[in-house]
Amino acid sequence: MSEQLYTLFQSKQIPYEYDLTFVDQLLRTKYAAIEVSKRTVEDLKKDPMCDFDAIYKCYVITDAVLLDSLFTEEERSIQAEMAKKHSTYSETREYNVWGDIQEGRMIRVIVDSDNGSTMTGFNLQGLCEVLMYELYVLKGIKPEACTNPNDPYFAHYLECLDKAGYL
Repeated sequence: MSEQLYTLFQSKQIPYEYDLTFVDQLLRTKYAAIEVSKRTVEDLKKDPMCDFDAIYKCYVITDAVLLDSLFTEEERSIQAEMAKKHSTYSETREYNVWGDIQEGRMIRVIVDSDNGSTMTGFNLQGLCEVLMYELYVLKGIKPEACTNPNDPYFAHYLECLDKAGYL
């Protein structure tokens, strides 16, 4: 499979990286993402895996029809379980946001850039395999990592390209 994906990758001449303007436009047009303040994700300051200063932009996706079209059956099942579990909780403002994320009414996308020109990382809050694959593609890959389709890192990238519809 990786050899076939590698051949497609070579024939399509897909960019190795994407500039921030492209990422912003794609998220807004394809996913109806709305930019929100970085303050909405200040809890990430406590996350040792997140470089808060590298956050370029934060987005929310709340379009119910669009979200429904993105989720897999497994994701919908997990979201339904979370809704059932949450039905016993009293609601607070913080719960509303996380409840919306866990129950599939909202996805948050945090785009990182440590160089100011390309997307170098991301944080996806909410279950959405389709969007995760797209974000991996937008993060890009170094050209020198694209020589051996059997390398696990590159094979994963090829799989993401395929599942995101780039191949």
